[in-house]
Amino acid sequence: MSNRRIQAYQLDPYCLPLYGQRLIEASAGTGKTYTIALLYLRLLLGVGQKNAFSRPLSVEEILVVTFTETATDELRSRIRHNIHQMRMACIRDGIGFDENSIFRILLSSIADKNVAAQWLLAAERQMDEAAIYTIHGFCQRMLVHNAFESGMLFEQSIIKDEHTIQKQACADFWRCNCYPLNYSISKVIVDEWSDPEALLAEIKPYLQGDIPTFINQSIEAQSIKQRHQTLIDTIKKVKALWLLNSASFIDLITDSAINKRSYSRRNLPGWIAAVTSWAQSATVDYKTPKELARFCQSELIDKTPTVQVPKHKVFLAIDNLMQQSLTLRDIIISKAIIDVRQTIVKEKRRRGEIGFDDLLSHLDQALHAEGGERLANTIRNRYPVVMVDEFQDTDPQQYHIFQRIYQRHNHCGLLFIGDPKQAIYAFRGADIFTYLKAKDQIESHYTLDTNWRSSPSMVAAINQLFSRATKPFLFEQIPFNTVDSASSNQHLAFIHKTAKLSALNFCYLDKEVVSTLDYQQTMAYQCASQICDWLKGGENEATWLYRNDVKQPVTAADIMVLVRSRREAVMIREALSKFNISSVFLSNQESVFATDEARDLLWLLQAVLSPEKERTLRCALATRLIGLSAQDIEQLNQDESQWEIRVEEFANYLLIWQRHGILPALRAIMVNHRIAENLLMDNIDGERRLMDVMHLSELLQEAELQLESEHALVRWLAQQIDHPDPLVENQQIRLESDSHLVSISTIHKSKGLEYPIVWLPFACQFSQQKLATFHNRDNFQTCLDLTQQEESIRLANEERLAEDLRLLYVALTRSKYHCSVGIAPLIKGRPSGESDNTDLHQSALGYLLQNGQPGNATLLRDALCALASENISITPVGDINLSPWYQKENTPVNLLARNFTGQIQNTWRVTSYSGLTYHDMYSNKFTTSDISIEIAIQDLALKMDVDAQGDSSSVQGEIAEWSVHTFPKGATAGTFLHSLLELLPFNQHPQESWLAEKLEQAGFSADWAPVLKLWLINIFDTPLLSDSLSLSKITPENQLNEMQFHLPIEKLLLPSALDSLTHQYDVLSQRCPPLSFEPVTGVLKGYIDLVFCWQDKFYLLDYKSNWLGENGLAYSQEAIQNAMIDHRYDLQYQLYTLAMHRYLRNRLPNYDYQKHFGGIIYLFLRGFDAKDPGYGIYHTIPTYAFINSLDELFNATNRGEQ
Repeated sequence: MSNRRIQAYQLDPYCLPLYGQRLIEASAGTGKTYTIALLYLRLLLGVGQKNAFSRPLSVEEILVVTFTETATDELRSRIRHNIHQMRMACIRDGIGFDENSIFRILLSSIADKNVAAQWLLAAERQMDEAAIYTIHGFCQRMLVHNAFESGMLFEQSIIKDEHTIQKQACADFWRCNCYPLNYSISKVIVDEWSDPEALLAEIKPYLQGDIPTFINQSIEAQSIKQRHQTLIDTIKKVKALWLLNSASFIDLITDSAINKRSYSRRNLPGWIAAVTSWAQSATVDYKTPKELARFCQSELIDKTPTVQVPKHKVFLAIDNLMQQSLTLRDIIISKAIIDVRQTIVKEKRRRGEIGFDDLLSHLDQALHAEGGERLANTIRNRYPVVMVDEFQDTDPQQYHIFQRIYQRHNHCGLLFIGDPKQAIYAFRGADIFTYLKAKDQIESHYTLDTNWRSSPSMVAAINQLFSRATKPFLFEQIPFNTVDSASSNQHLAFIHKTAKLSALNFCYLDKEVVSTLDYQQTMAYQCASQICDWLKGGENEATWLYRNDVKQPVTAADIMVLVRSRREAVMIREALSKFNISSVFLSNQESVFATDEARDLLWLLQAVLSPEKERTLRCALATRLIGLSAQDIEQLNQDESQWEIRVEEFANYLLIWQRHGILPALRAIMVNHRIAENLLMDNIDGERRLMDVMHLSELLQEAELQLESEHALVRWLAQQIDHPDPLVENQQIRLESDSHLVSISTIHKSKGLEYPIVWLPFACQFSQQKLATFHNRDNFQTCLDLTQQEESIRLANEERLAEDLRLLYVALTRSKYHCSVGIAPLIKGRPSGESDNTDLHQSALGYLLQNGQPGNATLLRDALCALASENISITPVGDINLSPWYQKENTPVNLLARNFTGQIQNTWRVTSYSGLTYHDMYSNKFTTSDISIEIAIQDLALKMDVDAQGDSSSVQGEIAEWSVHTFPKGATAGTFLHSLLELLPFNQHPQESWLAEKLEQAGFSADWAPVLKLWLINIFDTPLLSDSLSLSKITPENQLNEMQFHLPIEKLLLPSALDSLTHQYDVLSQRCPPLSFEPVTGVLKGYIDLVFCWQDKFYLLDYKSNWLGENGLAYSQEAIQNAMIDHRYDLQYQLYTLAMHRYLRNRLPNYDYQKHFGGIIYLFLRGFDAKDPGYGIYHTIPTYAFINSLDELFNATNRGEQ
C-alpha cells in the first residue's frame, strides 16, 4: 500500500475546475449532496471562468452516479429544486434571495440572465431524462444503448435477486460432491454444515465480484475423499506411535526440568490416559482430545525454563499433527466457491438472465475487449462530465469502468465524491482498498470541512474523540481531519432539568471485567431508563431541544437507538417495553410470513374451510387475533348451542370467501371480532401486528388470483410460512408509523440520515472474523486463507477493526444535539488468570480510547477521565429505576363544525342492467361502505347473466335420465354453457373428447359429453326466425362475441321515468313490477352475448340457461314471457337495443333503424330438445319511437333540469 501523501485543498465549489480527475473527500454532515447540486448548476450554466467546463451542458450530458435508488431520488429532487430556484433568481435578478445563497453568488457570474433562464427552463422540463442513475442503472443503459459494441444480448432479462439460483447451484454442488461419499466422510461434512443452505451462507460473500486468491493452499488438485484419507492416515500414525511409546512418558517428563506446577505427577496420568483412550479408538473423524496439545514438542519447550527439555519423536509427530489443518473446510469451501460460481454463470446463460453485478462485469469486459476504445469514446461523447457520488463504496470493476472511459482525457470531467471514513458496506461488495488505490492515482484532492448538521459541542466532541488515536481509522491513507461547526448551528442545545447536557456522554459500567451478556443487558436497560427519563421530562416541560432560542419538548420521535443487528434491536425493544415505551425497528427486513400473525391467520383460514372440525376451530378461537381464553373455550365446550353458533359463523365466512374473495372474508372476521381495536390496545406492539395482518391480507388477495381454490390458497400460505423469504421485496415487513415512537435502526441503515438524539448502547461489541479474508497490502487483491494462519487472521481482524471504526464514526455523527454511548471493560469468553487485561481494545471504541493498546479496567478509567470535558461527560451506571412512562393523553379540544348548507350530487356511478333491476335484492344487505361489493356483484351478474335458481352444485346424485333437462342447474353450469358458446365455431360439430375435457375442468362429469354434443348441435342447427337462419349459417366475420358497451347517462335517471317509458311502449314491460333503484347519472355498462349480421340486418342474441321445466314443452312462448317478466329481461333487451342503435348510428353511413336493425333473440338453451322441437326462442323488435325516446331520456337534452 502506497504511503504517498498528496496535499488536499479546502474545496471552494464555485471555483473547482470541472475538467480532469478530481477527488472530493467529505466528512459527515459537510454537505456532500449540496456540493453535487451546486456543481451541477455550474455545469448547466457554464460558469466558473477559467475553471468552468468548456461549454454549458444539458441535463442529458451530465452523468451523476450513486449507489442506491434512494440516493438517486434525493439527488434528482435536490437538483430539480436548485434548477427551479436558479431560474427564479435569473428572472427576478436575485430579488428575494439571501445575499449568501448559492443562487445570488452564481448570478454574479451570469452574463445574460434571460438566456440563462431559458436554458434553465429547458433543463427543468428535461429533468425526467436527466442522467442521474445508480451504478447498475448506468451500466445497463450503456450495454443496451451500445448492444453491438458491448455484445449484450437483446433478450436477456435482469434478475434483482440471485439467491434462488445460488441455492440451486449450491444444492447441485452438494449433490455432486457429497452424496457419493461414504458415511464417515459425510458425517464429518454434516458436522460442519447441516445442509447446502448452511454451506451457501458461508460462501455467499465470495460468489460475486472477483474470485478471491486462496492463500497457503496447495490442495486444489486433491479430492475431498483423498484429503479425508490423508488426514485419517496421519492421525492413525500418531496414534500408533503413542501406543508404542506412552508408557515411558511420565518418567521422561517428570525427570526433565519442565514446570512441575503444570506437568505434575498428579496431572500427567490423567492426561496420558485421555490421549491413550483416544489412540485406542477407531479413527473415523479428525477430532483430538484437548490433552493432546500438552504433548506437543513446542508446548513442552515453552514450559521448560532450561535446556533440559523432554524430547521424543512422538512429541514431534504430535506437533506436526497439531500444526496441520485437521478439517475438510478449506478444500470444500474453496471448491464450492469455484464450482458454484461456474454453475451460476452457466445457469444464467442458459436462462438468458443477467444479475445486477453482471451488468458491471459485462461493461468492464466490453470496455477492455477489442473495440473497447470505440465504446469508451461513445460514452465520453454522451457524458462529457461524470460525478460519482459515495465513491468510498466503489469496487474494482466500477473504478476500472470509469478509468477506462475517462483516463487520459482531461478535456472531460471525472469528479469522485466520497468519505472513506464512512465506507461501511463491505458486505455488499464495497471495497475501501479500491478507493485508496484511486486516491493514490488521482492528483487533485479537495476536502469539505464544515459540519452543517450538528451542534458545535457535538462537532467538538467527535473531533476530540477521534483525535486521540495516532491512526484513528487504522490506515494512514484515511486520516481524520477536524471539521468546523456551521455558524448557523451555534445555538443548538439539549436541556434536561435546567442543565445543558454534554454532546457526548459515556455511560460507564464500573467493574473490573464485564461479560458480553452482562454488558448487553445492563446497557439495554440503562438506555431504556434514560430515554424514559427524557420522555417524562419532555411531557413535564423539563427536557428541551433549543435551536436559535426556539425550544421544543423532547418526544419519542426525537430519539434514535443505533444497533448492529436485529438481535440487539430485540433486546432494546424488550427493555423499552418494560418502561411502557413503544418503539419501531426501521431496519426490519424479515418476511411477514415469519410472524406470529401469519401463523394465526393460517389457523383462522383452516377453521373457515373446515368449521366442523372441533380441534381446528378451537385453535382458531385461541389465536391472539380472536383471543378467547382457555376458560372461554371450555364454556363453549359445555354449551352445545353456543358452539353451533360459532360453527355457523365460520361457515358464513366460507360463503363470503367463495362468493366475494378472501379479502371480504377477512374483513368480516376483523369487524365481527374487533381485531383492529384489540390489537391497537397493545401500546407496545399493537400497531406493528395490525400492519402485519393487513399486509398478509393483501398478499393473500394477490395469491388468490393465481390459485384455483380456497384449499389451494391455504396450502400456499402454509408453504410461505414454512419457507419465508425475506429477500422477496413484497414479503418484507412494512414499517408502521414512527411519528410517536422511539426509533431503532442498524448503523448501516442510518448512514446519510440525522437524528436529534442518538443512543449507542452496544458500542463495545465486536466479532472476530470467522474466515481469514483480507486484502493484499501491495496489490489490493482479495485473499482468503482457509487454513487460518496466524498472519492471515491478524490481517483479517485488522480490516474488521478498521471497518468497525468507520461504523462507529457513522453512528456517532448521526446526532444533531446529543449522543449517549454504553461502555464497559468488556471481555469475551472467560477471564484469563494470567492477565487482567480486557478485550476492549479489539473494539472500535476501545481502540480509540486506549490507542489500540490492551489494558485493564484501570486503563479504561484513566482514558475516560482524560477525555472528560465540557463536551464529553462520563456517567457511571447506577441502579436502574423501572418506573414506567405513561404518555399523557392530550385534552380533546371541543370543536364545532359549521352546518353544511350546500348540495352534493352523489348520484354519479357506474351501473348496469343488473344494478337497475337487482337493487331490491341487495339494498337491505349492504351499507354505503360496502358499495364496492355491490358493484362487484352487479358486474359478476352482468358478465355471467345466468339463472341462480336451483341447486348450484356440480355434483349430483343418481341421474334417472341424461338429458338437457337434467343437466346441472345454477350459476356454475350457466357460466360453463356460455363459455362453450363463446369458444365453439357454429358451423362445426364439437368433438366429444374436447367436451369431456372441458366438463372435467369445470367440475362436471365427463359422462355428459354425448348429451352435450347433441344439445349443442341442436342449438346450432335449429332455425331461429325462418328456415334460412340458424347459428350454423352465421360466418365468423359476421359475428362478435361478448361485445362490451358503455352508455353515458348524462341526465339524472329516475326509476319512475324509466318505468313510465317502458310501460308506454312495451306490452311485456306493462306486466312487470315497477323498477326501484337509486337515481343515477354516470355510465351504464354491459356485455352482449352475440351480435351478428344476417342479410344486411344486425341482430342481438342472448343465451339464457334458466331451468323452466322437465321437458321442452315448458319453454313455450307463454312460459318464456313469464321468465322474462320475472327477471326483467325486458329492460335488458331495451338497454341493449339502445346501445346497438347508438353504435350503428355512429358506424353505418345512411343508417336507418327500421332497415338495419333486425331485433333481439333470446335463446333459452334448455328448450332446445330434439324430442320437442320449436321451443325456447323469443324474438322482439322495439319500435323506433321507443328507442328514440329512450335515447333522449339518457341524454342531457335539458341541462336546467339537473
